[in-house]
Amino acid sequence: MTEGVIYGLGAKEEAPHMIGCALLDGDVKKIEYVDTTFDRGITPLFEAGELYGGRAVKPDHVPTRAQWESKRYPPSDVVYTYEMYLVSDAFKDIIERHEPGVHQFFPVELLYKDGSFARQMYFFNICTRLDGMDREQATAQLKKGIAFEPRTGEFVFSLKQIGDAHAWVDKHVIYGEFLSSTVVDEMKQQGLTGTAFKPFKAV
Repeated sequence: MTEGVIYGLGAKEEAPHMIGCALLDGDVKKIEYVDTTFDRGITPLFEAGELYGGRAVKPDHVPTRAQWESKRYPPSDVVYTYEMYLVSDAFKDIIERHEPGVHQFFPVELLYKDGSFARQMYFFNICTRLDGMDREQATAQLKKGIAFEPRTGEFVFSLKQIGDAHAWVDKHVIYGEFLSSTVVDEMKQQGLTGTAFKPFKAV
C-alpha cells in the first residue's frame, strides 16, 4: 500500500487513436437505482441513466454485448464507453479480493465486427458512496454544498472518512470514482492496461 495517497479512476487509449465500442443491446439511459433516497451532493436524486451515484443499480437495461471496432488493438483491461467502465476479469478479481460482494460486475461480452469473441468484460458499478474530503486540510471550496471546485484549491482526502473502502464514489466530487492505493498498487504490479490513475493526497 502506498501511504498518503488515493487514486481517481480513469481510462486511457492504448491504441494511437480512439477505438469505438458500440453497445449492441441494453439502454444505459434507462438503468435505474435500487435505492433512490435523496442524498445531497452529486446525483442527489439517483435518476435513471445517471451512472456512478455510488449505489446499486437494477440489472434491467444493463448491456450484455458490445462491439469492439479493432482487431489490431484488442480491448484493454479498462474501457470507458457510454459513461460506463467496462473492466476485465483481472480488474474484477482485485476488487473482489479486497471487497467481496460489495460492488456490481455485470457481464458484457465484447465482440469484433465479424461477430467473433473479443474479450469478456464487466460493467463495474461502484456501490459505495462517501464524503471523503478532509474539511480541515483541503483548500478547494465546496460550492453550494454540492461539489468541490478543483480550480479553487487542493483536494485532500480523509483516510478516516474513507475507512476500509477500496472503491467508492465521492458524493461531493464530479467524476469522483476513486480507488485505494492497495488495489491500484496491485493493478500496476499486474500491468493492467487502459488504466489512468490520478493520485490525490490522503491523510
